[in-house]
Amino acid sequence: MKPKDIIKRNKHYRCLEYDHEQDGDIYLISCGIEHCDAGICFGPDVRDGYHLHVVLSGTGILSVNGQTLHPHFGQMFILKHNEKVQYIADKKDPWEYCWVTFNGSNAGRLSEEIGFVDGVYCLNSKIEAQQFFQLVCRMHEKPEMNYINDLRRRGILLEFLALALEATETSARKTARRYDYSPEVYVNRAIDFIHYNYATIKVNDIMEYIGFSRSYFSTLFKKQTGLSPQEYLMQYRMKQSCRLLLETDQPIQEIASHVGYDDPLTFSKAFKKALKTNPTEYRLKNQNAETNPESPKKIYKNEE
Repeated sequence: MKPKDIIKRNKHYRCLEYDHEQDGDIYLISCGIEHCDAGICFGPDVRDGYHLHVVLSGTGILSVNGQTLHPHFGQMFILKHNEKVQYIADKKDPWEYCWVTFNGSNAGRLSEEIGFVDGVYCLNSKIEAQQFFQLVCRMHEKPEMNYINDLRRRGILLEFLALALEATETSARKTARRYDYSPEVYVNRAIDFIHYNYATIKVNDIMEYIGFSRSYFSTLFKKQTGLSPQEYLMQYRMKQSCRLLLETDQPIQEIASHVGYDDPLTFSKAFKKALKTNPTEYRLKNQNAETNPESPKKIYKNEE
């Protein structure tokens, strides 16, 4: 339902509103910026969609569901789908805010993820308000309504909502988000990262890529694979070393470099520790064999 108070808007009101049907899990209905006149009142009215406001300055009164709230600079507030609401700019320090109005099959769940569960309409924000303002300005840069710009604005909407999630995230919620996906998803992602980058990474690079603490993820990884990330990375390097030794004529020094060792001597020591023989002996012993009982695929049972 479109608001009935358009005539009350002042020259500082900027709004970009879709006049055609949208669909999807999350889609944009409108976005805007307004520096309200003192005491200006909107509603009481029922609005379609979820209207997420970030207060850029000032304060006001939000009356909804039997509550009277006073959102101010450093906070965000929401008008929820099909709920009757009234909001009034303060007479002495009227608010300026930016907003996005969104809907879709996941809109309600996402608003709750941000923290707007039943009975909650106003939250503190840990993110500078200007970051939200800049995203709304980006949506207004190309106001033409066409499919390309629809996609562009939908992408910026997702940035806005992701920023809102970050802005309201508590320590408890941050810990809970570790389990957004199953452990197998994170471990498999780490394994793929190792396979693509084994020659240039350290264990801390894996942790940064996955986004977990080293101690926590090492426990998770070992539970799934039987190896720590360090052990897995080392074994994968040795596996690739074995493959290069048997399938190519490259010198040991080149192979060492290919699998992440600048010093051939360090590589040889690591190889011997893992396979109980040095790289040269391994190549001589296996390269002419019709069958290879010590092939890399059989050496490391934890890898495919």
